[in-house]
Amino acid sequence: MNSKIRHIIYGIISFVLSFVLFLLSFAVMLQSTILNPSYIMDNMNTSNYFIDKRDEIKKSLVDLGYASGLDESFFENVVDEVTIHDNTQAYLNSFYSGEEAKIDTTAFKQKFNSELDSYISKNNLKVAGGSSREYLINKAASIYASALRIPLFTTLSTYLVAMKNMMPLIIGGLVVLAAVLCIIIIFTNRWKHRAVRYICYATSGAFLTVGIIPAVLFSTGFINKINIDSRAFYNLFVQSMNSILIALAVCSIVFLIISVGLFFLHKSMRRHASED
Repeated sequence: MNSKIRHIIYGIISFVLSFVLFLLSFAVMLQSTILNPSYIMDNMNTSNYFIDKRDEIKKSLVDLGYASGLDESFFENVVDEVTIHDNTQAYLNSFYSGEEAKIDTTAFKQKFNSELDSYISKNNLKVAGGSSREYLINKAASIYASALRIPLFTTLSTYLVAMKNMMPLIIGGLVVLAAVLCIIIIFTNRWKHRAVRYICYATSGAFLTVGIIPAVLFSTGFINKINIDSRAFYNLFVQSMNSILIALAVCSIVFLIISVGLFFLHKSMRRHASED
């Protein structure tokens, strides 16, 4: 085979292998981050999500309380981060398992009702009709549930759950494809240093394609500039995205290290081949 044609063919194979490695890196990143409820919960804890969300819910409930004649102090013990944590975790688990994701407001309603009894008794207030009290509790529960829903989850639920179920197969297929391409490169080259060179091309390409995403986003500060009204969701989003970008950067560095190792291996094997 003509050397130029051979070089073009193996260059194409190296490019395909590089693209497969990029897709594999991206798939593994998705599987271990966005498609993993534990990852979301870990970032919620790290970003103080539950404390911020508690304060946001209290602020919304205080506005409701003004209309109902409740003092601001009433809401101090109505919402706590432990209940928010438990309800959010149940919400995420049901979402990722493909079930209908709902916020359980049972514990919140019980707490609100108990605090309302104490407040009425302490202040010697006259109780309005049962329907008004029920409306107040349900309205408060609606505010609570709405605050805990994660934006875009409802819209993207079908796609994310389908992707979560398919991702192990996708990762397995990409691993097999990458292995097949490496085998083709190695066993169809008489001189093994050439095979090492073409695989080095592929890992170098993967280093560039995987690394360019975090490099651009970190250098421009794009993530921090995104406007999200909720402080809790903003901190969660920034924390999660930065963790993902760091993971991609680490993956890119791994490809760089492999590329450097293959480069020196190629030089060594080529020198030994020329001596023979």
